[in-house]
Amino acid sequence: MHSLSPAETAGASKVTRSSVSSTSVSTDKTKSSSSTATNDFSKWKRSYHFYHLKSGDAQASLIISPNGKVTQLQNSSDERVFTGQASISSNNKKVLSYVINGTSTAIRPDKKTIKADVKIHVVWDNNGGTQDYYGYQTYTGQYALTDGIERSSGVDEVWITEEKNAMNISQIATGNYGSVTGTWKNLKGDLLIFTNGNCTASAWNWSGNLIVGGVVPEGIVDNIAWASGNPAPRPDGIAFMFAPAGISPNNIGGPDLTDASKDRIVVCSNGGQTVFGEPNSAYYKIIN
Repeated sequence: MHSLSPAETAGASKVTRSSVSSTSVSTDKTKSSSSTATNDFSKWKRSYHFYHLKSGDAQASLIISPNGKVTQLQNSSDERVFTGQASISSNNKKVLSYVINGTSTAIRPDKKTIKADVKIHVVWDNNGGTQDYYGYQTYTGQYALTDGIERSSGVDEVWITEEKNAMNISQIATGNYGSVTGTWKNLKGDLLIFTNGNCTASAWNWSGNLIVGGVVPEGIVDNIAWASGNPAPRPDGIAFMFAPAGISPNNIGGPDLTDASKDRIVVCSNGGQTVFGEPNSAYYKIIN
């Protein structure tokens, strides 16, 4: 919710704080929508932190429970607690957010337009009005919510999860493989073990380190991060593709048959992202 001004009391209706939000909601309601109501909060039942505090903001955390209950806590300068009830629907609207780069920041980040996965519609208690958040997953492996409203040269509200063990393909694209450290296993029982940038692949009888580029594209291409094994086994080398939960690569040539609800790594010598069309190809983390 937008921050209430200091003159407003703890019992004040939320509707007074959000003429801009109310406008956004009413405008959205006038548009035809193909959104499908689901009320499945399993993916979004998380604790979120406010990403960037602007002057006058007091938001601290936003919690969405499995039953759709929403609780917003303010920071120490404003100890009120706001509650409401949410409903969720599929939504692919393009809305405004920030470039998410890890944890909350005091420095205003760059704005960007994102494509939402869901819309979470909140009805605040005590006649506090309504508010829409658009949920999506970032390249850092975090879940994010934005209200998509431009304010004070930034975005009114953007919330992020603090996912300490999530795959971070922004880091992977620069050669930092810390977010995938641990043991990964595919459905055939093959293992990948990552330790300090080194990797052992049991199915390939190979051990080495990962490098940016080599036999694969550099950086983030087709929504996923890429790396090559070094030394490269003959004849075609070894390619690693990294896809965070909720993200599938482009140009598969068919459906993604891996479990896209989880972080996963696909390894191959040729075929590229088309290998995501093979359900046994993906490795999932089993040990951090």
